[in-house]
Amino acid sequence: METIEGLKVHYNWTEEDEENLRRVSWMGEKYKEEFIEEFYRYLKNFPDAGKYLSSKEVRERHKEKIKRWFVSLFTSKYDAQYLKGLYSVGETHLKIGLPLHYVQALISFVRGYLMNIINREMGKSTEASRILISINKALDINLDVMINSFREEELRLYHAMGKYQKILIENIRRISWFFDFFIVLTLAMVGVFLILWIIYEIWLILAGVLPLERGGLSVLGSILILYAISELLSEEIKHIKGSALSLKIFVSVALAAVIRKVLIISLSPEKFQELTTLSLVILALGVVFWLIYRVESKL
Repeated sequence: METIEGLKVHYNWTEEDEENLRRVSWMGEKYKEEFIEEFYRYLKNFPDAGKYLSSKEVRERHKEKIKRWFVSLFTSKYDAQYLKGLYSVGETHLKIGLPLHYVQALISFVRGYLMNIINREMGKSTEASRILISINKALDINLDVMINSFREEELRLYHAMGKYQKILIENIRRISWFFDFFIVLTLAMVGVFLILWIIYEIWLILAGVLPLERGGLSVLGSILILYAISELLSEEIKHIKGSALSLKIFVSVALAAVIRKVLIISLSPEKFQELTTLSLVILALGVVFWLIYRVESKL
């Protein structure tokens, strides 16, 4: 665990920096309500933020903690006690499974917000520049401590495991990576086969083997499925990088397949009953897609 004295040396933190923050400490109290509103508005950029703030009670507690942190950014002594508090924040983030990227992005948001506030209150003056330098140092210290506490807690939990637990986790990770690789490879191969199939269908149309009307609808349906496979492949790649997997992608693939079937049999009047059944399936899938979209939009 890094000491506060060491951090001050690394970030060239001086008594002048603490004095600069104290001189604008009134901004913390003045802007804390506006800040928390902007902070939560920014959180909407993260599609799965709702799972970490699952209820109104949790959100209210979180808002109060963020406001206290915002005020303390200006008023606190940057001492061992402050360092301990920041470490506690990092450990909490790890326990709830918050991605480290979120912490970094949110600090970047705070940096931009405070820059706007300083410019609004003090304009582009020499004094404002000095204060902004001190604020940036304070935010860098905060980010450094939270990231390090996050990683140290991860290492502590890992080292606390037994030998066989570590072996099991490592093997599960390897198997999971193999599954992801196999899924991506399979989707890519399916996409290639679909492209070849579309080219083959176009050749059949040009050769006169397949009627233009039926062939055109068949090609259109195949392109629709290719588009759905492409979206599914992109979603899987995002999942490998750490994003949550969206269920609506799977529904969209099913929709594409059923719509293709409808396009093909729509030219056969004798298949009216089958066409009606497939239309109801499309309606049901459409409703499911809309419900999933609504739920995921609120998270």
